Amino acid sequence: MKYKYTEKEYIEKDKRYIFHTWGFSPLVQMEGKGCILKDINGKEYIDCLSQMAGPAGVGISHPKVVTAVKEQVEKLACGMAWAVNIPRVELAEKLAKITPPGMTKFFFATTGGESNEFALKTAMKITKKKEIISVYLAFHGQTIALLSLGHPWHRVGMPTVPGFRQIPPPYCYRCSYGKSYPNCDLECAKALENMIQFGSYHDVAAFIMEPILGMGGHIVPPKEYFKIIRKICDRYGVLFITDEIQTGFGRTGKMWGIEHYNVVPDIMVIGKAMGGGIPVSAAVFKDELVAPELEEDPYHVYTNQGIPLSCAPASAVVDIVLEEDLPGKAEKIGKFWYERLKELQKKHSIIGDIRAKGLYIGIELVKDRKTKQRASQEALQVLQECQKRGVLFAISNKPGVGNVIKIKPPMVITEELSSKALQVLDEVLGVVEKHM
Repeated sequence: MKYKYTEKEYIEKDKRYIFHTWGFSPLVQMEGKGCILKDINGKEYIDCLSQMAGPAGVGISHPKVVTAVKEQVEKLACGMAWAVNIPRVELAEKLAKITPPGMTKFFFATTGGESNEFALKTAMKITKKKEIISVYLAFHGQTIALLSLGHPWHRVGMPTVPGFRQIPPPYCYRCSYGKSYPNCDLECAKALENMIQFGSYHDVAAFIMEPILGMGGHIVPPKEYFKIIRKICDRYGVLFITDEIQTGFGRTGKMWGIEHYNVVPDIMVIGKAMGGGIPVSAAVFKDELVAPELEEDPYHVYTNQGIPLSCAPASAVVDIVLEEDLPGKAEKIGKFWYERLKELQKKHSIIGDIRAKGLYIGIELVKDRKTKQRASQEALQVLQECQKRGVLFAISNKPGVGNVIKIKPPMVITEELSSKALQVLDEVLGVVEKHM
């Protein structure tokens, strides 16, 4: 296919016109299918990040998603938020059958950050309280408010929201309390009660957390963690919000990440993989929380709030996830990845820790396993060298957690493609270790 400009010209024009705030790569991406991305020269890459932390969870340009977009754009692309929207109704009905018990009220938006904002605002309106608690190393979005609930690296130079507070995360590899699981008494979970009792104004509306911390380095909490959190929230009348933007739709081997902990939240936020590559998100509420007077108060609206063009492909994604049993595939292939990575850990001393739930995998690189000194620069080198060899991984590039290679390929990835990606990773780790 002939393009308007050369590769070099596209790169130069990108640098000239695009306001980059998330780093830069000279990779000129042009097309993709399933787990394979092609650049302008036709070079193929194995996508092990699902196109930016998960949007291509069902694969790049899944045929059913493409069909849904084509058919809908010819009928009605946008719509009025207050009018009945057929694709939105059909999507909500499908989602209601797979969301946790009693959670069938949906607010649709475009990005995960928008839905998190709505979830927090609505939690405040429901409880008539104003404080919010999250954990260190979290990521819930890039608005001014949400930055106050995430890693401080993202909010450098930005104001913080009064009443938005944080507690240490359940980071067992680097315990904030110097203890080792399971002989730790889950101090990290009990920190929530201490914050409510002694660090707040006793005006806490909600506690928000990802089932597995994504940007923080794919940190997997202990199995008992969220049960303790749930009890504390109930004890103090605090709503529990689970941010499933990266962990939802089968990614972790279950439909929702929180299901691994046998806990039902009050509010759940979903997105990324939900659209199959098309921007769409939602905040999901327990039915009893949404009182009639709350819906009569027009306190929150977006122009592209659940428009037909985003809901139609999302509806197709729900069908794909169920029909192709993507949670089951993620669990099976995730085990394959984990077992192979454990073998690589024996071979490469740079691998300090491996964390995984399904196809949500983190490899923490260290300079020394005893001191656990972070190998951040080496992690960046691994990322870059793997890309040169045709495999795309992600990295936690924030100070303090920039040593984690993040792996979350489309859930349709095969063992054959996984083996090729793992072989490249093995080779690159060896090369990087030699220069440490």
